[in-house]
Amino acid sequence: MKRYTGEGKKIDRSSVAVFRMILLVLIPIIVFSIAVVPSVLILALYYLYLMPFIPHLLVSLLLLPFFLVISFVILIISTAFFTGIFIRGFNIIYEHGSYSKSIKDKNTFKFTLYYILYRPTAKLLDIIFIPPIYARYLSLIGAKIGKHAFFGGRNTISDPCVTEIGSKTLIGGGATIMGHLGEQKLIIKKVTIGNHCLVGAESLIMPGVTMKDRSVLGGKSLVTKNTVLESHTMYGGVPAVEIKKNK
Repeated sequence: MKRYTGEGKKIDRSSVAVFRMILLVLIPIIVFSIAVVPSVLILALYYLYLMPFIPHLLVSLLLLPFFLVISFVILIISTAFFTGIFIRGFNIIYEHGSYSKSIKDKNTFKFTLYYILYRPTAKLLDIIFIPPIYARYLSLIGAKIGKHAFFGGRNTISDPCVTEIGSKTLIGGGATIMGHLGEQKLIIKKVTIGNHCLVGAESLIMPGVTMKDRSVLGGKSLVTKNTVLESHTMYGGVPAVEIKKNK
């Protein structure tokens, strides 16, 4: 058996890599800290200006949970707003293609920063899930969402900026739509879901998949990368195969 000598990938200590690593730490701290400010202000206003005028301690304790819930809801909204505005304003949008896994690659750096800002926000939005707000947030950070598209809860849209979902399409609860793969390189491919489509609950769609208009994917199915699901056709299984044609 060959003894492990610690050799392998070397840590990139170039000035560009180090600078971008610092940015990957500092930018999320700054953005998320700003997002917390409205919630902190609400609680501060309660303690400093409202609580002293409440005559009974019991009443102030009963009011406190309401302010905590309100501040938490505002935290969710402000986090979505500030992360979305930052991603949009500074164009932290990556494109489909094949890229080096090093953050010295511009698109890989954008992908990493985008993911750090987006994923915690998506988890927060999933706590109090309101489909129109979720769809609006996805649109803000680069997704193309058609009118009346509906999302069930617990969805994972891993790469909104390379995801397109048509009008009157239903994405079932727990469905996962992947736009990237980590192979020898970082592979990013657009996922296109047409109009009047149905993606079954807890199904998994891999990068490069195209669902044409009025196609149907059954629940708990797996669509492998670069697959095309034809119009007026139902698919299902692992991997997904054609089940029947729909009139």
